[in-house]
Amino acid sequence: MTTFTNVPKHVEDLLEAQTGVSRRAFLKGSGLLVVSLGAGGLAGPFAAGARAQGAGPYPDPDFRQLDSWIVVHDDNTAAFYVGKTDCGQGTGTAFRQMMADELDIAFDRTRCIMGSTDNTVDQGGSGGSDAIQVDGWPMRRVAAEARRVLLEMAAARFGVPVDRLDVRDAVISVKSEPARRVTYGELIGGKRFNVALTGNNVDATTGVAKVKPVGELRNVGQSPQRYDIPAKVDGSLEWAVDVKLPGMVHARNVKPPAAGARLVAVDESSVRSLPGFVRVVTKGNYVAVICEREEQAIAAAKQLKATWQKPAQLPFPTSDDLFTYMRSATPTSKQGPSVKGTPDAAFASAAKIVEAQYDMPFQGHTAFAPAHATADPSNGQMTVYSNDMKSYGMRNGIAQFLDMPRDRVRVVWMEGPQGFGRTAADDAGFEAAYLAKEIGRPVRVQWMRHEETGWDTKGPAFAFTMRGALDAAGNLAALDYDGRAADYCHVGYNEADTVLVAQLMGRRRATPAAGSAGTPSEMYEIPNRRMASQVVALPLVWETPLRTGNLRDPNGPQITFASESFIDELAAAAHADPVEFRLRMLTASAADDSGFRRARSIAVVKAAAEAFSWDPRPSPRPAPRGDVLTGRGVAYAFRNQTVVAEIAEVEVNRRTGHVWVKRLVCAHDCGLVINPEALRHTIECAMLHSLSRALHEEVRFDAEKTTGVDWVTHPSLRHADTPARIDVVLVNGDPNPRRADLPPYGAGETACKPLIAAVANAIFDATGVRLRRVPFRDERVRAALAAARA
Repeated sequence: MTTFTNVPKHVEDLLEAQTGVSRRAFLKGSGLLVVSLGAGGLAGPFAAGARAQGAGPYPDPDFRQLDSWIVVHDDNTAAFYVGKTDCGQGTGTAFRQMMADELDIAFDRTRCIMGSTDNTVDQGGSGGSDAIQVDGWPMRRVAAEARRVLLEMAAARFGVPVDRLDVRDAVISVKSEPARRVTYGELIGGKRFNVALTGNNVDATTGVAKVKPVGELRNVGQSPQRYDIPAKVDGSLEWAVDVKLPGMVHARNVKPPAAGARLVAVDESSVRSLPGFVRVVTKGNYVAVICEREEQAIAAAKQLKATWQKPAQLPFPTSDDLFTYMRSATPTSKQGPSVKGTPDAAFASAAKIVEAQYDMPFQGHTAFAPAHATADPSNGQMTVYSNDMKSYGMRNGIAQFLDMPRDRVRVVWMEGPQGFGRTAADDAGFEAAYLAKEIGRPVRVQWMRHEETGWDTKGPAFAFTMRGALDAAGNLAALDYDGRAADYCHVGYNEADTVLVAQLMGRRRATPAAGSAGTPSEMYEIPNRRMASQVVALPLVWETPLRTGNLRDPNGPQITFASESFIDELAAAAHADPVEFRLRMLTASAADDSGFRRARSIAVVKAAAEAFSWDPRPSPRPAPRGDVLTGRGVAYAFRNQTVVAEIAEVEVNRRTGHVWVKRLVCAHDCGLVINPEALRHTIECAMLHSLSRALHEEVRFDAEKTTGVDWVTHPSLRHADTPARIDVVLVNGDPNPRRADLPPYGAGETACKPLIAAVANAIFDATGVRLRRVPFRDERVRAALAAARA
């Protein structure tokens, strides 16, 4: 059994190989190696003052201590400890760039350690595209403070004022006597700063020093090689799914055959004689089988005889009847209407009125590998190895779920496939911890493919009703927007009373979460508007495979699909070019916000059109001929202060209905760019993610269960769907291009937002047929084309 003071050695060796930092070596070199079991041991820089005092082995690292963030080694390298996780977008590399600039150390002399709750401060993990925009600021400030302290130490050593010193690449010298020099490692290597920071919360953490102006940053704006890529390419990376512990057993759960089914009986004798059988664990409607080996657990889960009673009421309508149900259901909550001007009068006097409805189905995270986690309950503590992007929340939730003190629970974050929202990684972590505590042995849990596809949390389905009024000049005089989301009982991250294992056990919050619907994110100047949204509930809100949670840019792609498709319909009705129609509304007002979002919106729309070589004309393309039709479509949106315009070029085979998106263009403005190459890759992948949602992804279900169980019945983007060309234009849309200090904004999700609408608009341009229901699978497109010809 592993002790609670250390990550298993083979896991630590892999982590050290990936980060270049040896916790054990640092502690030994600084005289702080602790082997006392009662003291909880040590990981990273945290012993004595860098860790908050507590009775358990894993007290919270103190974010108000400089030593919690930065360690300088004897060899003049530095390790940065940050409370984030990297979902494959290269944020760890960006953190190193920012902190290296503030510390004045070469990028390749740094390492970044992140995500494990016992040796990094709690910055919340990943989510909300806030890693650079929010969490990067305290990282920069603490690195600047470390530089200030090191300069003060050098000034005392040389007996000169700080302003007479130069510093570059972790070497401080006297300006007038360059031969008098000292390295950071010589000043403090292997020792502690013992410097207190201030701040009411981790985001406000700061020292005395100020961060550098943008013009003095040397690493920011460059694209150094990402440190995480080589191990992923050569196969040496140990993922969370690879963890192996002494005495570890394997578990598979047995989910209800129908949503809301009640467990009546389990016949343990049906599996007791199987090789490697350890135990069947049941509580409420939760069932798990534990065996010594993974293949044994899989076989036992298939063979276990369980008796279930289906609920008297059907848990939900079929996927074919979903949108009819949603439009007729009584809302559980409403937002708005928010009214500007006099929309009713504008509609009454309109030269033309356009009306349309749009539908967006439930969509899942569609992770390449099913959810998994490993938990170790040794010595009265709980360590969970997980790829969950919010490891700190998982720690808090599991402590509450197991009724354990927080300082006896830790989560060791490792890379893995679940990300970009509230995935089933949350659920697997809680299951593993529960089962490990129940049997007193390390337990590895992994879901099966059909469980991942069927029971992962879903992005909510939406039903939209839109109405627009055009005046005699073809201007949009009024807009009516109504959006309905099937999002009641929306589950949050790592909540002890909403994770699936808790629901199946009968544990749940007193009042389900209200959910949300939302309204479009654009800067159009429309004189008369009415914006309203509602949330509706399905008949069954607990213990259902249609439980909703955050999916990348929550609600954004759904809302923007409807709103930007409808703007395109209005442009067509006005016989206007789609780009010109949008620019007309964006430039109709000079009013702007503090981030110049209107000016930057105009800039990205123009930049996308220029990069695409957009030919101004109304849609659709006139007189389409032949089997393969081509078209282009544009869409635009913002998320917080990041602004994006995208253009899709498609080929539509009107005989088969197949849509190939042959080219994508994205003009993207997220303020200050830390790593251009990583940003371009992030944008490309975000667009491909939404392209999969546009062309393929839909959760299908009958009246009691989901019916998509594999990559055939629940398809995703294939290599053959890949565009021939993707162009990314990084835009500085600040109206004062000489201003160098526009801050960085979140860039992880905004590019997901307009893509589906851009593809829909391109299909209309190619065919003259408007698709108002996602996804644009071959059979749906073929049927729509046939209906238009009838």
